[in-house]
Amino acid sequence: MKKHKKTKTIILIILLLFLTLFMPFSFVSKKANTGYDHIMRDNITNVNAKVVDIKMLGAHDAFTDGIKFNSKPNTIEGGIVTNKAVNLLAKGLVVRLTRTQNASASKMLEAGVRYFDVRATKIDDKYYATHGYIGREIIEYVKEIVDFLGNHDGEFIIFDLQHFYSSTGENYDLASSEYQAFIDYMNTYKNDQNKSFVDYIHYDTNFDNLADLTYQKVIGTDAGIIMLAKCEGNSLIYKRDGDADTNEAREYASIRSYWHNDNSTNKMRSSIENEYKFIETHDYANILRVNQAQKTGFFTNLKLLRSMFSWSLLDMAASFNKKMVKDKDLFMKYLDAMPIYMADYVTSNRGNFNKLANEYIAKANKNL
Repeated sequence: MKKHKKTKTIILIILLLFLTLFMPFSFVSKKANTGYDHIMRDNITNVNAKVVDIKMLGAHDAFTDGIKFNSKPNTIEGGIVTNKAVNLLAKGLVVRLTRTQNASASKMLEAGVRYFDVRATKIDDKYYATHGYIGREIIEYVKEIVDFLGNHDGEFIIFDLQHFYSSTGENYDLASSEYQAFIDYMNTYKNDQNKSFVDYIHYDTNFDNLADLTYQKVIGTDAGIIMLAKCEGNSLIYKRDGDADTNEAREYASIRSYWHNDNSTNKMRSSIENEYKFIETHDYANILRVNQAQKTGFFTNLKLLRSMFSWSLLDMAASFNKKMVKDKDLFMKYLDAMPIYMADYVTSNRGNFNKLANEYIAKANKNL
């Protein structure tokens, strides 16, 4: 009898280990809220409100829903994901810790998301959404965004190309022509209104300072797009250069977005509070400010165990997002200092996260 129980225990351990290392699924719903497709038009009454003060939901590594078990490692991006042994022995785990969203761009837009944190890689003259692994082609998301804007006057999105990998790897000093080629690629699609990505950019960075951009200027006569990237000399792109803390750096910055890089709930809360205090005591009023409220998946050290027991980034986010909207006053306090609330699994309904976050954002925007 004891030998039989021991055999059962061993089989159970092997089964659990197999599931942990090889299963790519998460224990979250793909159902996303609708009804927030006009969250800006219906709540921003002051057309002269500054864009840097407008509150919105943001999606961290927004275009990762296409990462699956059969996705190929992005060798250009590099990292542990390209390790053959890791992919052979633990691909399910790694996929779960690289997929941050499980909804398309159109579903996120309907759920109130207006800030897209984008990671793109150029592969054979095409551009793909990547996060360790290669996901869907970027143009698929662009189509959804442009189609949405064509039917939703009064809305605008921020397209933040935070990571851009060329054929030789990410380069912070890529020529403007590299970015222009990416824009030309996105511009190949036109919606039913015969408008492309660029047709929704109504500013010129040579004349319009980000600090002075208003809601009316950005939407023009219909809807709008603001694009950020690590690029200079392009009239369509605000240079994404804004994480340094000196006065000189802030003067030329476009965004403050601090990565907390942890997967402990208590440490995340503490770090977000510290970031709030830092922004409150420094002059960041003229740039975009992001609350990076997402945990990190770790593949090394003891934090790997917490990542494994949390199962996936999506599951981690479902639990953490729920906690973050529970205290309305605290959420609103952070929102005032950091108007862009960015999260993993931003469409999550656990604890009514998406619903409550949109309600808080709508209320704050009415008072601009």
